[in-house]
Amino acid sequence: MANNLRNLRRKLGWSQEQAAQALQTTVPQYGKLERGERRLSDIWIDRAASAFGVDPGDVVENRRKMVPVVGYVGAGAAIMPFREENLDEVEAPPGAPEGVVCVEVRGDSMYPRYFDRERIFYVVQDRPPQDFLGCECVVQLADGRMFLKILRRGTRMGVFSLESWNAPMVENVVVEWAAPVRWTERRS
Repeated sequence: MANNLRNLRRKLGWSQEQAAQALQTTVPQYGKLERGERRLSDIWIDRAASAFGVDPGDVVENRRKMVPVVGYVGAGAAIMPFREENLDEVEAPPGAPEGVVCVEVRGDSMYPRYFDRERIFYVVQDRPPQDFLGCECVVQLADGRMFLKILRRGTRMGVFSLESWNAPMVENVVVEWAAPVRWTERRS
């Protein structure tokens, strides 16, 4: 039986052991409930709702859309993509369209614009980079490097300059694609 136990547990930052304790059960039993290997009776739904501080409907319905965290961004606003096996998922912003992905800020090198553990969401679109001049974008260069920068015109046709909040301008580079930042999840 599909349920939302895993998402609720992760949202609170709990381990399975902590969740099992809150539901007054064992870790193996909780694991079976979370994986849908054991049916959630009304008693389990009520226990979980109480433990997680949500409505019972939130326990059984997985209404939250999850999106992949595809990498992290840090010094010089360079994005370090994750390998496929390292992908994590986070809850999508409300109303997020298909194709939205996330990068997570690591460290304080992007101060004052972004802070450690904040999440930046974007959607790669089938539009030319020049459509996003003046926008803060995730960009991929022809050499494969990825950055979070403000897209500016280059000094000649076909190239762009990338402006940063706290690093030198990257000038006259070929941009394969650009995706404007759509949402930022600020740390609490």
